[in-house]
Amino acid sequence: MTMESNAALSALQQALALEEKGLKFYQEAAKRTVDPRGAAMFRSLADDEKLHRQVVQRQIDSLGKGQGWARLNEIGDVHADLQTPLFPAGKLALEKAIRPDASDIDAILFALKIENDSFDLYASQAKATQDPNAKRMFEFLTDAERSHFNLLMLNYESLTSLHGWVE
Repeated sequence: MTMESNAALSALQQALALEEKGLKFYQEAAKRTVDPRGAAMFRSLADDEKLHRQVVQRQIDSLGKGQGWARLNEIGDVHADLQTPLFPAGKLALEKAIRPDASDIDAILFALKIENDSFDLYASQAKATQDPNAKRMFEFLTDAERSHFNLLMLNYESLTSLHGWVE
């Protein structure tokens, strides 16, 4: 196995661990969230993490067999924004704005961190790879993490200002 393949497999193992962490967290958060809108959002995010886990695992399997990066037909053309971070004001600014006085808010804050960590990994890998199939997969995952982050942030803002989940 080449050094490049080893680096790719290492990044994919990190990605798989992040997706597993997210999946377990979202499943547990869905069970614990009393509001049906919040529980439904967490279940939806868990379903997305399952798909992401499958996508990453297929690449691990393909690279592990020496077949290179697999073309994943379920991923359409994606042109993710790899330059704009999820926390434009920086992670510290968000942490200072946090009022962890409710378990739903705590769950969202933890989820935001998971999404940010995943986004950072996928964006860096998308920028670093030259393989078009790898780039496409990492851009797909980057774009998905940004969507998750935006949904979570919308609900965080709604819970802290309107005291309810977004419809």
